[in-house]
Amino acid sequence: MSMPVRVTILSREDCHLCDVVHRIATHLQSELHIETSKVNIGGDKILTERYGARIPVVLLDEVEHFEGKVTEGELRRAIKRARWRRPISRILS
Repeated sequence: MSMPVRVTILSREDCHLCDVVHRIATHLQSELHIETSKVNIGGDKILTERYGARIPVVLLDEVEHFEGKVTEGELRRAIKRARWRRPISRILS
């Protein structure tokens, strides 16, 4: 099987919307081949300067795809597109 798509949610402490996006991503792990992580940017000066109040920010394989509110359908479609963009995925499909 191919490498999983890495879903990274950049968040802050006490961010309700960040928690919602993380729950959606975690739920999608049961049906899609993904790895999900949540990174608190509060302790990182560079990330805080870069992303500030735009959180949550969703990265797929380290590429920014969303900020703010994200639906399950939007995230599912973006994960499938990210997988399709990988050269080996196109060959095996």
